[in-house]
Amino acid sequence: MNRITKVFVCLLILLSPLPISAFESTKRPILYPNAHFEIMGSEKAQADIDDCWLIAQKAGASEDSSAQVSEEAAADAAALAAAGAAASAVLGGDPGRGAVAGAVGGGVASMTAGMMAQDNPPRVFRRIVERCLFEKGYEVVGWE
Repeated sequence: MNRITKVFVCLLILLSPLPISAFESTKRPILYPNAHFEIMGSEKAQADIDDCWLIAQKAGASEDSSAQVSEEAAADAAALAAAGAAASAVLGGDPGRGAVAGAVGGGVASMTAGMMAQDNPPRVFRRIVERCLFEKGYEVVGWE
């Protein structure tokens, strides 16, 4: 294993146990201040958000998107391992080393990009919360 491959392997080992929560905080719905919101007030609106959050959990939707990021990283690593092996074979290098470098580099890049760009919470969870809030009379304009 050359020095670059060892560095990639070390990075993958160091990053893999980090929980996704170390890179994010849970986003919450932002409500439009419509007439219903004004009547209910901010405190009641926050209680209603919490209630809808529990409804989404009880419906079986997961608010944790770390599994999705891990699956995408594994798929990207496998694809890049094959590409690395093929490129090394064509260019006269060691296909095994190319596969390892491609897999490690792709996995680390995919995990990092996924952690930074993921929907938090996942889309299905958000849709349940938004629908619940809509049925209570609120309008969700975004998540922060």
